[in-house]
Amino acid sequence: MTTQRSADIVSGIVVALVGVGVIVAAFDLQTTFGERLPPRTLPLILGLTTLFTGALLSLRSYRHPEEGLTVDWPDREGWVRLIVTFASLVTYLFIIEPLGVPTATMVFLTFLIWYLDRKLVRSLAIGIVTAVVIEVLFVRILQLSLPSGFWVH
Repeated sequence: MTTQRSADIVSGIVVALVGVGVIVAAFDLQTTFGERLPPRTLPLILGLTTLFTGALLSLRSYRHPEEGLTVDWPDREGWVRLIVTFASLVTYLFIIEPLGVPTATMVFLTFLIWYLDRKLVRSLAIGIVTAVVIEVLFVRILQLSLPSGFWVH
């Protein structure tokens, strides 16, 4: 990948494949009686959205005839940012069960946005608003059975 166009095509394909993986995994989720929405609803929505946006990025870039900007591989600082971002995502996956989805998401977003942007107030505000939206929309209104954390039981 030496140009923005080729990078966008490859990135779109990878994102679309992640969407397909999420959709396939969503069908393995077990449904129990008495739930308003099956547990696969949210993953299916996210998987379809990811698949659609990845395919759209690749298609749009493929149809664009110009090669665009030259893309350099990340320097040392760029690799550190990628590694910290990936480690944050892995940590997020491990803390979802003990902390619950809203709290884990707040911690994850607050840290990662602060790390990438260095604006604590903005990152904290985004983390808190996202946690509230998850709690109100997905847990209270849609009544999805998401991990709620050790203190809710």
